[in-house]
Amino acid sequence: MAKTIYLFSLAFSLFLHPALASAQCKDQLCASLHNILDAAAIDFRGYGSPSTPLPEVSTESAKVPCSISTWANNVRMVVCYAQIPVSSALGWSDRALNSLKILDPSWHLNIKSPGEDRYVDAGPPGCEPTPTEGPYIGQCPLHLEAAKQADGSSKIYLIVNSLSSPYLLPRSMLSPTPKKPASTPAGVGLSAATGCDDICQALKKALEARTNGFAEPHPAKLPTAKDCLVKVPASGSGAPGVSQFVCYWQEGSPSAGEARFRDLVARLQVLVPSDWSSAQANELDEQTGAPLNAWRANDSGNKYAVRVYLAGEFVGLHISTYK
Repeated sequence: MAKTIYLFSLAFSLFLHPALASAQCKDQLCASLHNILDAAAIDFRGYGSPSTPLPEVSTESAKVPCSISTWANNVRMVVCYAQIPVSSALGWSDRALNSLKILDPSWHLNIKSPGEDRYVDAGPPGCEPTPTEGPYIGQCPLHLEAAKQADGSSKIYLIVNSLSSPYLLPRSMLSPTPKKPASTPAGVGLSAATGCDDICQALKKALEARTNGFAEPHPAKLPTAKDCLVKVPASGSGAPGVSQFVCYWQEGSPSAGEARFRDLVARLQVLVPSDWSSAQANELDEQTGAPLNAWRANDSGNKYAVRVYLAGEFVGLHISTYK
């Protein structure tokens, strides 16, 4: 009963107060945040369907797309991500913070700004910013960050947890969550530190398998993929080559293919190390000349390490390592 009252009060606060404040929004970023917070109050019902496209928390100088995902304890969340110049990232975070103050002045903002980085946990007064476990009742439902990269850019994240998920429990009822293991690469993204579902765990293990060239035992097939395989250079050739973990999906429609593409990109964006660079662009298939939507992440050596492709209902994933 206490849980029901808490969730109702939190959803009521975030559903009604933003509705009253939304008229004060002066830009699309504020309006999109209002949309996301309203959707969080009803467990993001409708998000991800073709008739209800996800909003973008973009500004004139920063395009920041969003996707829907799920924590390890089945609580739904919206993840918005981009890699942009530092000056644009700080301007974006300032405007996001100002919008949050308009949408619900009662929210508490826990802000840390070391150097050119910024980390914000936001929610009702007394909420706990605990990035190593959760989400749970009493944890701040919104996290925002802008983290400067070695190449002079910044990775920006906005994560909003469902406010009415039936899987939200008090902290005392959660299973213990292990701390980030010492073997996790420095700068690894948020999901690896907080726990993730079966697909996320399989992606994480595939990324870790890059370090040994995908040697036996090979990474497991991703739970949702139509097929996965490992391609390694021919033995005895003596020439340097590329080893790859390759998976592909064939969805039922282009819209389902795009949803799969965006889900994979969102997961990988928070799993790859922070010193990797990433970009998304339209290109042509090298063999067929067919148009593709491609997201690529380069490792610290500036070599393609991860590629995700979309062509209609077909989606492909390549995780590569070079010898």
